[in-house]
Amino acid sequence: MKRVILMSAVALAALASDGLFAGSAANMSESASAADKAKSLWTEDIDGAFKTAAKDKKPVFVNFTGSDRCYWCILADKNIFSTGQWEKFSEKMVCLKVDFPKNGRPDAETRSKRFALAKQFGVRGYPTFVLLSPERKELARPRAGRKAASEFIAEIDKALKEGK
Repeated sequence: MKRVILMSAVALAALASDGLFAGSAANMSESASAADKAKSLWTEDIDGAFKTAAKDKKPVFVNFTGSDRCYWCILADKNIFSTGQWEKFSEKMVCLKVDFPKNGRPDAETRSKRFALAKQFGVRGYPTFVLLSPERKELARPRAGRKAASEFIAEIDKALKEGK
């Protein structure tokens, strides 16, 4: 038995040194960097988002989410917000993530600001997406569901064109 385990360990070491596992390590690294890039597109600073939007004359796209407990939120993150299409399109807006996670809850002041914004826009479930002017005027409420990134983006783009 010891001999089989030792031979298996040697074989795995040889495969690893030949670079046969390099592809999977690269894929893991690429996935991690894609997730990091997707996160950097969003701000969680409510006041800062609207200040930036006013300064840059851009609308604010708000994602009210329960990021670690909501199936539809996780699906939207995967199918829409982590795509290259969204990365490019999001340059037209300030993207604000208003998260209500089950784990890792923010401090009381941050929670209070998030709940106040959710109440202001009548959020009753997650995800809720709201496109706003820098003055907090509602322009649209797109729905993601099982939409591909291109469909979701087209819906927001249409609202942006109609709002001008």
